[in-house]
Amino acid sequence: MWQKSTFWSNPQLFQATFDAFSSQIALLDRAGEIIALNQAWKNNSINSCLAKNTKIGDNYLSICKTIVGSQQKLADLIATEIRAIANSEKTEFEIDYTDDHLDQKNWLVIQIRQVKQGDWLGLLVVQKNITQYMQTELSLRSVVEGTAAVTGKDFFYSLVYHLTCALSVQYAFVTECLEEVSPERVCTLAFWRKQNFGQNFEYSLANTPCERVIGGTTCHYPRNLQQIFPQDYDLIKLNAESYVGVPLVNSSGKILGHLVVIDERPMEDGSTKLAILKIFAARAAAELERQKVEKQLAHDALYDRLTDLPNRHLLSNHLHRALEKYRRDRNHQFAVFFLDLDRFKYVNDSLGHKSGDLLLVGIAQRLKTCLRASDILARLGGDEFAILLENIQTLNEATKLAERIKQSLESPFHLGIHEVFTSVSIGIAFSEPGIDSPEELLRNADIAMYKAKALGKTRYELFDDTLHIQVVNRLRLETDFHHSLDRGEFRLHYQPIVSLIDGRVTGFEALVRWQHPQRGYVSPEEFIPLAEETGMIIPLGWWILQEVCYQLREWQIRFNNSSLTMGVNISQKQFSQPRLIDSLLQIFQTTGLEAQSLQLEITESLLMENTQATMETLRQLKALGCKLHLDDFGTGYSSLSYLHSLPIDVLKIDRSFVEAIDSEGNNSQIVEAILMMAKSLGLKAIAEGIETETQLAKLQTFQCLYGQGYLFAKPLEARSLSTWLNHWADCRSSFFASTTR
Repeated sequence: MWQKSTFWSNPQLFQATFDAFSSQIALLDRAGEIIALNQAWKNNSINSCLAKNTKIGDNYLSICKTIVGSQQKLADLIATEIRAIANSEKTEFEIDYTDDHLDQKNWLVIQIRQVKQGDWLGLLVVQKNITQYMQTELSLRSVVEGTAAVTGKDFFYSLVYHLTCALSVQYAFVTECLEEVSPERVCTLAFWRKQNFGQNFEYSLANTPCERVIGGTTCHYPRNLQQIFPQDYDLIKLNAESYVGVPLVNSSGKILGHLVVIDERPMEDGSTKLAILKIFAARAAAELERQKVEKQLAHDALYDRLTDLPNRHLLSNHLHRALEKYRRDRNHQFAVFFLDLDRFKYVNDSLGHKSGDLLLVGIAQRLKTCLRASDILARLGGDEFAILLENIQTLNEATKLAERIKQSLESPFHLGIHEVFTSVSIGIAFSEPGIDSPEELLRNADIAMYKAKALGKTRYELFDDTLHIQVVNRLRLETDFHHSLDRGEFRLHYQPIVSLIDGRVTGFEALVRWQHPQRGYVSPEEFIPLAEETGMIIPLGWWILQEVCYQLREWQIRFNNSSLTMGVNISQKQFSQPRLIDSLLQIFQTTGLEAQSLQLEITESLLMENTQATMETLRQLKALGCKLHLDDFGTGYSSLSYLHSLPIDVLKIDRSFVEAIDSEGNNSQIVEAILMMAKSLGLKAIAEGIETETQLAKLQTFQCLYGQGYLFAKPLEARSLSTWLNHWADCRSSFFASTTR
């Protein structure tokens, strides 16, 4: 038998503890008598029939027998379970059930547990109201099921609709923050308004409940919403009374927008709504972020990241449409511009790629100012741009645009602290029958652009069929050129260099010729630039060096003259090879030629490239013993002070200055000035292109020591040169005697 004195030594503390629980709790003895109740049970706070009209001293089993109606079956089950636990057949029991109260469904759970205290055994009966939990679960399930199978724009529409249904509110919307606007604004992605979707709209956040939410705070206004925010006229239109809003935060913590529910009735307990909104705000943020990434990827596929101009792919789409219009109507004429910046590489190399990028952005902005709204400007990559000019009537409209572009680029670009001038070379191709693809149009404009560059840059050229023929021929020539060295198609010619005092041959200049199997001799002016562009100049240059060293050593031995020299032009690419000195040493060892017999001819333009590295290579060549000749002097950029610091042995006076000397000996001032400069610098000089006795006499008057030219001999193959040398040995004395009289 239960003894209060042993069980309840401190009844006030026991009751206070009992009353602290919000769940209804009753303590029964083994016979089912109620020996203790907490306040929640006494008040029947959760409206359960199993707690109604009960008090301490009542027998709970008897009370269960009095319950009739829909809950009778439940009461019988509870009584049965109480007896089983009292008889120690089991120790606990639990069941969920529903109870309708005032047209509102309540979800309840009842738990019965065995309690032992020494020899005493009792039962604890606990009833919990899980209505809020179940409502939340059902609401979540409803929204999840409604939005699980949709993405994109439909996701947001489905979300706001199912939120209003699940939470029994009249309005719901989800927004996205508008970027780079002031004051801060949002636009709705979906808006449910009572019975239907409303029109999406954008609005300023100032003086609205949404302002705090976008600031990162979850907000619940249970009532009086219009009074709290009297300047938010949208709330008046909606007759809004209550509000719950949560921000949409992406994976990096950035606020993308917000999710809101509004009602015309008060929302006193907004905790459920707030919890549900937080869950779906995370889902909405993830979907919005995914859409932004997808949108950015789609944008990047069609637009250039640096300038935000259409890229080659998008331009190709526009060209396709222009071609289709032209095929349907020949009056729909258009032009395609291909633009390439002049000397852009120098900006990148000297100021860095960041400045180069700034220049490209500046170029894009300038070009836009020259165009109509309907014209398409695209960046093809690097420093190449293209323009589609539609709806033109005459070629003159295209050339006028080209002139506007040239003028727009005349003023400087300011790249940070640097001021840069630039220009573009432009090729223009027009719509015409027979052109089937955007690629063909761009190719034609590109060909015309290269012609503009070849003619001096900072200009425009129009495409015609002859240009295409030239390009095709050049491509064939380039293909043939790649195989020419292996096929042994190159020939070396040698032009003697003679003393202008007595006609003695002091050396030779080696010149390469290409014997094409179909075209015959190809001019060096044609294939040397090709060799430079393709990189073939490097293997060709080493072949030339090795061959001329073998040939010169053979002549030195045959003519018993080790002082004979050989001049060889060395290209910029070959000069920049990292193993230049080692490779030359190997050639000298293989051929037996002394280094001082080789005269390497370099151009003034080579000296202007990477001066510090160039000077170091020149010093190494001098240390090796090679002689250094500055070729075509007077046509480049050298100044007297700059020449003074170079380890140069000889200046070669360009043939254009020698050829200018007429039959009367006039127009010789430049040659005289160069010779005086060379003398002041302690350098020797070789005059190129001597063709007349008058030119020879004038050079002798100026005390020029060496020369070469057709007056003595044209460049000859080795076998022909041997014959010429024998002939020259017999006639040079009489020849020079006649020129010095």
